[in-house]
Amino acid sequence: MAKQKRQKPEVGSPKSEVKTSTVVGSNTTIKLPSWIPYLFIFLFTVTLYSNTLWNKYAIDDTIVLTDNKFTKKGFGGIKDHFTHDMFEGFFGERGAKLVSGGRYRPLSMVSLTIEYEISRRIKGDKRGEITDKNIIMGDQDPYLFPFLNHAVNILLFGLTCILLFHILQLIIPKKYSIKTPVGELGLAFFATMLYAAHPMHTEAVSNVKGRDEVMCMLFSLLSLLATIKYVKTKNVLHLVWGTFIFFVALMSKENAITFFAVIPLTYYFFTNAKTKDYVMVLGAYLVPVAIFLFLRSQFTQSGITQDSPEILNNPFLLATTSQRYATIIYTFLIYIKLLIFPHPLTHDYYFNQIPYVDFGDITFVLSLLINGALVIYALMNLKKKSIASYAILFYFTTFSIASNLLFTVGVLMNERFIYMSSLGFCILVSYLLITYIKNQKAVLASFVIILSLYSVKTFTRNYDWKDSFTLFRVDSHHSLNSAKIQTSVGGDLTKAAESDIAALRDSGMIKKFIKDLNPNVSNEELTFINNLPDSSIRNLFLDSSIVHLSEAVRIYTTHSNAWLLMGNALYKRYHNLPQVIPIYEKAAAYRVGGYYDASFNLGIVYNESNQPLLSKNNLLKAYDAKPEQVECRYLLAQVYAKLNQPDSVDFWLKKGNELRPLLAGDYYQVGTGFGKVAGNLPMAIVYLNKAIELEPKIELYYEDLGVAYGLSGQFDLAIATAQKLIAINPKYPAAYMNLSVSYRNKGNKEMADQYLAKYNELRASLGK
Repeated sequence: MAKQKRQKPEVGSPKSEVKTSTVVGSNTTIKLPSWIPYLFIFLFTVTLYSNTLWNKYAIDDTIVLTDNKFTKKGFGGIKDHFTHDMFEGFFGERGAKLVSGGRYRPLSMVSLTIEYEISRRIKGDKRGEITDKNIIMGDQDPYLFPFLNHAVNILLFGLTCILLFHILQLIIPKKYSIKTPVGELGLAFFATMLYAAHPMHTEAVSNVKGRDEVMCMLFSLLSLLATIKYVKTKNVLHLVWGTFIFFVALMSKENAITFFAVIPLTYYFFTNAKTKDYVMVLGAYLVPVAIFLFLRSQFTQSGITQDSPEILNNPFLLATTSQRYATIIYTFLIYIKLLIFPHPLTHDYYFNQIPYVDFGDITFVLSLLINGALVIYALMNLKKKSIASYAILFYFTTFSIASNLLFTVGVLMNERFIYMSSLGFCILVSYLLITYIKNQKAVLASFVIILSLYSVKTFTRNYDWKDSFTLFRVDSHHSLNSAKIQTSVGGDLTKAAESDIAALRDSGMIKKFIKDLNPNVSNEELTFINNLPDSSIRNLFLDSSIVHLSEAVRIYTTHSNAWLLMGNALYKRYHNLPQVIPIYEKAAAYRVGGYYDASFNLGIVYNESNQPLLSKNNLLKAYDAKPEQVECRYLLAQVYAKLNQPDSVDFWLKKGNELRPLLAGDYYQVGTGFGKVAGNLPMAIVYLNKAIELEPKIELYYEDLGVAYGLSGQFDLAIATAQKLIAINPKYPAAYMNLSVSYRNKGNKEMADQYLAKYNELRASLGK
């Protein structure tokens, strides 16, 4: 007897579409429009992420938006995004070599640029063209609009889910469905709902930086749809627009290149495509791949073989070859665990959150067995064209580029890395439940339970992405061994110590900060801490910062940023200059290629401790690292004044004026440097007079100018200056002391005693 040939479902056949729904157990058929499931999926997705609309910016949003000089130039920065590595807008030229392979994602970056241009126009920005001189960096920029950025992310994710549902309906046979109280629901619906609700996607959708992931998946799926339509209709127009969309996907994020394998995989499992169809589609899609790779090679400097010397960008820097690959395989097991049971979640898997393992470790062996079994099963059932095989192969194919197996991606693992490949997991779970659970009510109940748990986790996890500090506090409990998150928490605690403590207290944020950092603290303890004086709370934050930063350098001894932030915290807590100098020196020494912040801070500390030569040396290093920093230029002018080098002072004041107009304070600092340290009173007088010309109401300027006149023997000018000061503020004690000293030096004891008495009277009235 001849074997009966298995019939494949015709792609796009009406049989695979849900056109009506029948109420089970009733004679009534509810004729629902075919768009109802699409609307339901979209509304479900939007609702699930609606609480992110009021979030601010978190972690890598600084890289792509709030501190990216290309994005912050609005339309003027679009060209730069197309002609530079993604990281250059934030890190400068060194960003092109920061991670192996570089990053070229201009379209996702341009989308944020356009949104910034829109938001600044809505908010009435009068700057016109944005240049290096009027650009506003940081998340305090009044023209930022996080609501818009998050809304676009939600919209794009919602569109992704309804597109996914449409594609799955086209390719998956209708027989994989169950009867429900609202009619038959198929695998396409359940897989899409699981994908929409999966908590692992919060990092991509809730974080504005995840725009590249969301856009890449959306346009990759759209390019897949074009190929499905082509094989159904043989209309070349579908290949034309599909080729363009595939290029858009690639320009959003490199991961789209995996769909060059997903497309033939989908053809094989779900269509009757002929060899000619494969050749036509892959030949057409090879064009955007070639163009993208060419552009990428032109505008990124790092080759795939060039690994970063920084362990936070190269997680295998300290690993042996066997440890490297064993640890990579081990992360595969962690990903599977989080896909099945997504708790706890964390954004931070940096060194040393996942310690290295070797081939002899049980975790490696277990992961190898599980993942190997999945691959073997998929290959063994390849000829059967099982949906389970497709789901597994889709998972590993799309995951390959982010897995670290092919090349280092900069971090051992990240939850957003699974954003695309998790679709394979959702298809597989839906297929297994529908196929192997015979009781359809049990199938539906299982889906409802899983979907409910995922949805609750996703919705609550969204709140953790409110801002960086919230995320750091929450995730620090789940990434205890990560040097990076300990550094981040410590740095933000220092910032909190410098903020308005009274406002934090009134808003309830102090209690929230403490509770997040120590979930076991009692309400009574929280109330006690909340009622402490501002200075005590400030010191509490700084002490906690020092603890976290000490833990960071324990985990990663040569972590330059942790040493820098520890120096900052200790400086603000104790203001002990000899204590922080060696810490800043460690920060500078451990950063390959120079460290602006460490060198600049050393310049500040040495300047404060009146060691101008050491200050100058460090500031020049800082200037070499970041010549665009105006503060460094003006501080160099102050230091050269202390070194009594007028020509150098004039040079650096002019350099500073290139980026920012000279302020009265700049002249004042130079003047006091000449006068109080270098002893060059004539130059001190010149610059103090320049300060007064710009700000004629500042008492301190007159006080120091009067002292300079007096020390140089110009007593009449000292007296005239003190009298101007009294005209501005009659209750300024130092003015009367200067008058007393000047008259005494002129030999007028009567006037000297008179002004000395006035000085003592004022001090007594002021309680001094």
